[in-house]
Amino acid sequence: MSSVVWTTWHPCGLLSGEPVHPFAIIVLNQPLNGKALDAVIGSASLLVCADGGANRLYTYDQDKRNFKNRLPDAIIGDFDSLSKPVEEHYRAQGVPVIEDSDQYSTDFTKCLKWIRTWCHKSFDSPSTTMDVVVLGGLGGRVDQGFSQIHHLYMAENDEALLKGRIYLLSEQSLSFVLANSNNRIHVAPGYFEENVGIIPVLGRTIITTSGLEWDVNQWTTEFGGQVSTSNHIRSDKIEISFQGPRPLFTLELHKTLTAPGS
Repeated sequence: MSSVVWTTWHPCGLLSGEPVHPFAIIVLNQPLNGKALDAVIGSASLLVCADGGANRLYTYDQDKRNFKNRLPDAIIGDFDSLSKPVEEHYRAQGVPVIEDSDQYSTDFTKCLKWIRTWCHKSFDSPSTTMDVVVLGGLGGRVDQGFSQIHHLYMAENDEALLKGRIYLLSEQSLSFVLANSNNRIHVAPGYFEENVGIIPVLGRTIITTSGLEWDVNQWTTEFGGQVSTSNHIRSDKIEISFQGPRPLFTLELHKTLTAPGS
């Protein structure tokens, strides 16, 4: 009888400054959660802006004056939204501004490929894991929100990209695509509220959970049927097993980490 293999997630490590793996931040051209960015910026190995994400970073830096003087390691994209004054500002400070006009990839994907190349050059071991925290919005336009989730799945499916885990950090939530069939998520007080969701984005999935207020066993979830939203954390270790397409798991950020007005 084969033993169960678990994929373990430590999202609190990202927010506490004690990450399990090195990680990069990608700032998208979406509403920026400055409180969450403050929490992760200090321990990030890389800070990369996707095109107009540099505008967001620049505005935040100018408005708040609390960004710890961290410059982007690169600004990457086709530059259809990067403003000229922001480009000139970062160029003057030595930030690489890398134009990639490939119309068959998005700015997000271009950033992931650049990070992967950086990892191969910078780490002694090619197997070193580099996680990615994507700063993007899920609270604005619906189509753009779905686009961010779509990119999470695309990145997970593309073997030419990173082998690490990819997290989407938005105004109120931290979200990621569950891996393999058995997932163990470690959480701690002070980083998340109690609400979580397990969303069957790709279709009908059968899930089993432990550590939640309303645990389920071999429970079918799909759009148009039953969906597990607004469940509650009841343990510092949540276990989720599934059969079928990989669902999206989302945690509500603690109120101290949510964007103002969200």
